[in-house]
Amino acid sequence: MIIIDDFIRDQDLLDRIDKDETFFGPNGNFMWWDGWWNSPANTIKKELIEYIWRYNDPTMGYQIAGFEYWTGVYGPDKPNKSLGSHLDKDEALYKKTGELVSPVIGTVYYPKDVAFEGGYLEIESGGEVERIKAQYNRLIIFPAGHLKHNVTQVTDGTRYAIAINLWDKELLAVKQGKMTIE
Repeated sequence: MIIIDDFIRDQDLLDRIDKDETFFGPNGNFMWWDGWWNSPANTIKKELIEYIWRYNDPTMGYQIAGFEYWTGVYGPDKPNKSLGSHLDKDEALYKKTGELVSPVIGTVYYPKDVAFEGGYLEIESGGEVERIKAQYNRLIIFPAGHLKHNVTQVTDGTRYAIAINLWDKELLAVKQGKMTIE
């Protein structure tokens, strides 16, 4: 696992993320991007992904087919207050065949400088749980498909995050045309 505080040093990018009213759409709106090598970073979310993975590449040489990404907004007055324990996987393939195929790497980034209570990322490994505070401009990289993880209840304020999974093959929902290509 890698945790990097004050990850984005480009103030213009931070400001554009903060001012983009479309950045945080509905929770669970999963999107797919086939990467800068196939199509341009034509949204601020794709610019963020490119900033993380093209220009600051901690992938250690993995061959990536694309990025699955979604935003999460959690709070006591929001539809979601927490996120239960789970493994990231190709959901469509799992529902169809029961086969568990996981992303190569998972990423969580916190782009909003707002106060809130709770909302920790908890990652289970070897019977132990590591609890990581969600804080502004923090990037967390971990093997999302191999470790169960969850978000604890947000008890005050609003927690904003974007999750990005790196896949070495296209997801079944993308192949079937059932996933949003932003």
